[in-house]
Amino acid sequence: MGYLLAFTAIFFWSWNIIVATSFASSMAPLEIAFGRWLVAGCILIPLSWHKIKAAQKHLRQHIPLILGLAVTGIVLDNTLIYFAGHTASAVNIGMLDMTGPIFLVLLSRIFLKTEISNQQLAGLVIAVAGVVVIILDGNFSRLSQVKLVSGDFFVLANTFGFAIYSMLQSKRPPEIDQSVMLGATIITALPILAAGVLISVPVSQIENIRSEDLAVIAYLGIFNSVISYLAWNTALNKIGNVKAGIIYYMLPVFSALEAHFVLKEHISLSQIIGGAVVVAGVLLVSLPKKTPRRRPER
Repeated sequence: MGYLLAFTAIFFWSWNIIVATSFASSMAPLEIAFGRWLVAGCILIPLSWHKIKAAQKHLRQHIPLILGLAVTGIVLDNTLIYFAGHTASAVNIGMLDMTGPIFLVLLSRIFLKTEISNQQLAGLVIAVAGVVVIILDGNFSRLSQVKLVSGDFFVLANTFGFAIYSMLQSKRPPEIDQSVMLGATIITALPILAAGVLISVPVSQIENIRSEDLAVIAYLGIFNSVISYLAWNTALNKIGNVKAGIIYYMLPVFSALEAHFVLKEHISLSQIIGGAVVVAGVLLVSLPKKTPRRRPER
């Protein structure tokens, strides 16, 4: 079940770049972020309000954790990617986005003392290799085109922040369930995002928001926020940070397939090979480790 939830979250997140670049180009990054989480809050908070009220005592005891989750997982995550898109190339974003699972694995090893088996390490390396093939379309000479610009640092900050968010999920006390913690996190993050919108986005731009943009915000709020975050957070608890982090590398595979079927983009042989390599790496991590069979005693 944990693997299915992780794949569910990655599947919906894989649509984020396609949706944002194709339909939401007229909105500012903070405008998108505030809108999607406002929709998510309007859905999740009423549904879990009684649980939130019942857990007030426990929530007050974990204010630093809630604030940390709000800043890293909601205020910064994806918002920085929208900023990065103004200056960073698609190749750079794709390459640097690979650091997210690596950060998660390293942080989990350092702070949570999570064991990383040789099989998991091999799966991580194989998955990274597959993603590189997909992003570069098999043309490794394109590596010479990767030159850091200001947007690249937004991508790195975004991936590092989401790795911290994912790691902090292990600190959630069992008496606070996932929907309550996410609801409390949204309540904490929305005023921060609202302040950012009021400071940086002209009122005239907010007033002239299009119906297409509202549709994008609704999609991001329902699928990329409520469903995906609940699925991802639950998956982290069920299968652990290392396995969930490596499954994250399925994101470019899903994105390539979606771009082909929705945007009619061509899928090259190198992308097919890269996708197969990513799947192989994920399977290597997901399959149970073989234990040597004991010989029967005579």
